[in-house]
Amino acid sequence: MRAAFLISAFIFLNATYSQWFAQNSGTINELKSVYFLNSNTGFICGYYSVLKTTNGGQNWSISQVEGRHNCVTFVNSNTGFVSSDSGKIYRSTNAGNSWEALNANSNSHLTSISFINDQIGVASGYGGVALKTTDGGSSWNGMSTGLPFVDFLSVKMTGSSEYYLTGTGSYIVKTTNGGANWNAFTLNEVNPLFTIEFLNANTGFATGCCGMFLTTTNAGNNWTMNYYLSLGFTFKSLKFINNTTGFLAGDNGMIFRTTNAGAWWDSTVTGTDQNFYSVFMIDANTGWAVGNYGTILKTTNGGGTGYTIGLNQLSNEVPSEFILFQNYPNPF
Repeated sequence: MRAAFLISAFIFLNATYSQWFAQNSGTINELKSVYFLNSNTGFICGYYSVLKTTNGGQNWSISQVEGRHNCVTFVNSNTGFVSSDSGKIYRSTNAGNSWEALNANSNSHLTSISFINDQIGVASGYGGVALKTTDGGSSWNGMSTGLPFVDFLSVKMTGSSEYYLTGTGSYIVKTTNGGANWNAFTLNEVNPLFTIEFLNANTGFATGCCGMFLTTTNAGNNWTMNYYLSLGFTFKSLKFINNTTGFLAGDNGMIFRTTNAGAWWDSTVTGTDQNFYSVFMIDANTGWAVGNYGTILKTTNGGGTGYTIGLNQLSNEVPSEFILFQNYPNPF
């Protein structure tokens, strides 16, 4: 009885102090990606559905779009794109009211999509797949990364010819000439890197399995990993809204926040233990996070009071051997 009381009290306090509030998605399917044009108009994609709101998430309309959708982005108020499994890319030209299937010339699971303007975009996928369009998505052409054994999980465009891809095997690859040539970096770890973000042309971050957090200050030529942000849990999404303030979302209802460009982080209370796949902030206060079982959370004060986390410093020692231990809940 005492244990049950303590658990109930914890859940009550967690919900009480949470400054992320649930919105009704109208679905129990997983939601993989969220993108907002402004404080009112936003989009979410997930399993066989693309959601839209025009009132800040108070109400969501659902468009039934075939496929397992992984990423949604918009290039202006009317034109948006969704990348999906089985080589599918969809485009909307009427503010997400309807979606048309495009010929992506791929059968790969397309995990992420990014546009630098309304014409030039890149999509990433399994099996080393990287696709590029220069005509607003009407046609897509493959770029050879030379890494068919890597499943790419995210893409970030920092210029019309400069793109970054992250993936399995702790890989980060970069091109500065539109995909003609690629430079690859890896930590030689089995853990995947799920997301990448840049503050400017030189300073960027990548995160992934088990709380790995990497930084670069020279445009991705070198990456350093000085600490883990969590013990065992994975971050799936990273969003900076300026040069100092950013948010991370991941497993077990975690949403972390930094206000000093990633030097330190605090944890905001979300009131849920559902896994998050995507977070999107339109400013330091207002944002959304989406995840399992149709979960949509919104904050209007940046997540409220945060709780400082302890960073887990990495050792400089070189291991003499590797031993594979049980590591639930992390994948090998």
